Amino acid sequence: MSVITIIALVVTATAQNVEKFTIKENTYYGTKAIPEEITGIYKYEKDKEPIVEIKNNGTGYCQMHGDNPYSVEYWIETDEKGTIQKRTSEINSNYIVVLIVKYGSNGESGPFGSRAGTYNRIDVAMSFDTGFAIVL
Repeated sequence: MSVITIIALVVTATAQNVEKFTIKENTYYGTKAIPEEITGIYKYEKDKEPIVEIKNNGTGYCQMHGDNPYSVEYWIETDEKGTIQKRTSEINSNYIVVLIVKYGSNGESGPFGSRAGTYNRIDVAMSFDTGFAIVL
């Protein structure tokens, strides 16, 4: 009987960590359990904007070209049960996942601050055979 109780607690804990999102009239699920291997700071051509920071606590920032950086909140896309949706390569260890992003403020108003409070989905392509990742 105690084994069944433990399993039920694990399933409940996992289900509580999955959040449901509606983005552009479509339903998605995500968790803050960001895999360590995709965390870091990503820069266009290794030193230019846009710049994206992905922390393992589900926060970071996103700086579009010519804009102030937006604080962001991240979730990695999963199914309803919390399984990360990963598209894998058939020829190497490369894969693509999708991050659900909620933009915070970048301190600007009008068109330069228009992303604040909105959600988006962005691809993260892990290219182990070339030694880098591509975000956006």
